[in-house]
Amino acid sequence: MSIIPTIGMETHVELKTNSKMFCRCHVLDTDIPNESLCPTCLGLPGSLPVPNKKAIEFITLLALSTNCSITNDGMFHRKNYFYPDLPKNYQISQFDLPVGTEGSLEVVVDGEFGTVEIERVHMEEDTGKSTHMGSGRIDSATSTHLDFNRAGIPLVEVVTKPLIKSSREAVAYIEELRQLVIDLGISEGKLEKGNLRFDANISVAHDGDKELGTKVEIKNMNSLRSLEKAIEYEISRQTKMLLNEENIIQETRHWDEKKEVTTSMRSKEGSADYRYFSDPDIPNMILSEDFVNEVKSSIPVLPSQKRTVFIDSGLSIEDANSLVKSPNWIGDLYKSVSSITNDSKTSFNWITGELQGQLRKLELKSIPSWLTAKNLSEIITLVKENKISFTSGKEILGKLIEEELVPEEYAVNNKLIQENDIDEISKMVKDVLDENKDVLERISNGEDKLIGFLVGQIIKLSKGKVNPSVAKELLLKELNS
Repeated sequence: MSIIPTIGMETHVELKTNSKMFCRCHVLDTDIPNESLCPTCLGLPGSLPVPNKKAIEFITLLALSTNCSITNDGMFHRKNYFYPDLPKNYQISQFDLPVGTEGSLEVVVDGEFGTVEIERVHMEEDTGKSTHMGSGRIDSATSTHLDFNRAGIPLVEVVTKPLIKSSREAVAYIEELRQLVIDLGISEGKLEKGNLRFDANISVAHDGDKELGTKVEIKNMNSLRSLEKAIEYEISRQTKMLLNEENIIQETRHWDEKKEVTTSMRSKEGSADYRYFSDPDIPNMILSEDFVNEVKSSIPVLPSQKRTVFIDSGLSIEDANSLVKSPNWIGDLYKSVSSITNDSKTSFNWITGELQGQLRKLELKSIPSWLTAKNLSEIITLVKENKISFTSGKEILGKLIEEELVPEEYAVNNKLIQENDIDEISKMVKDVLDENKDVLERISNGEDKLIGFLVGQIIKLSKGKVNPSVAKELLLKELNS
């Protein structure tokens, strides 16, 4: 009997607001610790929290964009637990009345569409940050430094239903969610900065079992590679235990990036362990119909909608998905270029291959103002019509990135226009064959690789002007005659 894994994701998204969730302290992007603190975000006696309206707008925007039902009469709760980087000894969060419930998100896995079901979207505040000195690991650190700049920053937690079946699907979901929060403008979504971090809940069971297996949580990952590796390892570990009839313990585990293993951190807490109760200092969060409709009207074009447009233009699901995950200007450029060339695949290849490749080499994140859809389309058309070679097209594109020019004029002035006259090329083919009779004999004896040599000789004879594909075609015709 086969073993079936089940995965649920808990993702924390740090919101891009100017101030913290319940106070006026600025959200700072700084390496200087403890620069933005006040009695409220430190939970000192006598301080009172006041919810950030912009943060509530942002989480409502995310809940609506993930097809959630909105809880119009919600509330904040206190989640009680002790961590050194949690100055209040409790976290303001939401329990049974989150902002959004029963949502979904479209994902692309291995070139096919799928849907990840979302259980809840709720709001809370972030904790501080612990830095373990020495090894970087708490178990071998010489000391731990606490920075409370992050404490109180608005945080959204998105919790999926335990219906994800593979590490690839989990990664696809995180990629889609990350792109969504970026497109919505509510978070930078930078994994390396901790703007978006995630926990994976994993269980395994025999195929046909009515109940899920024992849930194990892998905590605080912020890279897609770590997520995929950790899930694969944990599925393997639990599968072996299940097959050996060993007892799988419900616990929280840590992913060791260097050793590529999970290690036990603590037994897994249930909701009862946190002693949730409504925050007495914050009134109910009433999201009126007018407020929700106003937020709904501000929803931009979503990644799923962009993907549909790209697919309708003639791209595959995978190519369309790669454009969705690219900066907006790349997708916009593609739409303009493909509409001029009437060739979706070639336009896509030039933009995502040659153009982006040259930009990366030059360490540029965008194109100069003079590089337009029109002149990029001109390069593509020149290559398609065999007026210039693909290599020449790349050369012209490189020059166009550096300076303003007209592609066809540049091609003419730099003698890049290819010779396509059949009669002229046929004469060159015969001349090359007459001068290389020994090579011709070797080809007749099975050395087909030498055909490339002869094509090179034809190109050399033409001083690089002949179209290689035409030269090869005529050469093969002559050889077979």
